[in-house]
Amino acid sequence: MLTVLTVLKSGGEYTPEWVYKLEKAVLRHLSVPHRFKCLSDVALQCETIALAHDWPGWWSKIEVFRPGIVTGPTLYLDLDTVLVGSIDRLADFPEDFAMMRNLNASWMPGSAVMWLRNAPEAVYARFAADPEGCMTQYNEARDGSYLGDQALIWDTLHRKVTYLTDRVPGLIRSYRRHCMAGVPEGCSLVAFGGKQKPSTVKDEWVKENWNA
Repeated sequence: MLTVLTVLKSGGEYTPEWVYKLEKAVLRHLSVPHRFKCLSDVALQCETIALAHDWPGWWSKIEVFRPGIVTGPTLYLDLDTVLVGSIDRLADFPEDFAMMRNLNASWMPGSAVMWLRNAPEAVYARFAADPEGCMTQYNEARDGSYLGDQALIWDTLHRKVTYLTDRVPGLIRSYRRHCMAGVPEGCSLVAFGGKQKPSTVKDEWVKENWNA
C-alpha cells in the first residue's frame, strides 16, 4: 500500500494543525488506498514515526532517508503544500527515487515532493556522519535555490535524479511563480516554500482548499 509521508519538527512555524490539514487534503484528493504518516517529535492524532535526531528545521527531512522509514511505495509532501485536485498520478512511479524539479530553479531538484520506493540511504548516512559540517556547507544559498536538504540530496546522488515533475507536466506548480493570479488549468498541487505560506496569503482559493 502507498504511504503518504510528511515531517513536523517542533520549534518552528508549523504545528500539528498543519499535519491534519494535509492529511485531510490527501484523503480528499487521493483515491488510491494509502496510509498517511508523519515523522515528528510531537504527539499527533495520526500515525506517527518518532524523529531520532534533534536536527533543526528542514534538516529533519533527512530522516525520511533513515533506514527502516521507507518500506514500500512512498509519496513525500512538505507541510506547506495545498492540494487543489487529484494527485492520483503521483501515486505510482517505477523508479526507486524521484524528486520534483525545483520550481524556482528548474536545473536542480526540489524536495517539497518526492517519490521513494527504496530510499537512497546514502543521504542519511552522509548527513548523520557530520550534521554540523553539512549544515554549514548547505545553509548558505548559492545560485539561488542551491541550498538546504535538496542541494545535499542532489550532490550526494551525484546530481543524477529522476524528475517526477516531467512525468506529470503542469500538475505541480509554485504559488509564487504560477498561482498568484489563480490556479492554472491542470494543476493539482501547489507548493509554497519561501516566506509565503498557505496560512498568510489572502487568495480565496488558498483559504478554501487549505481550510477545508
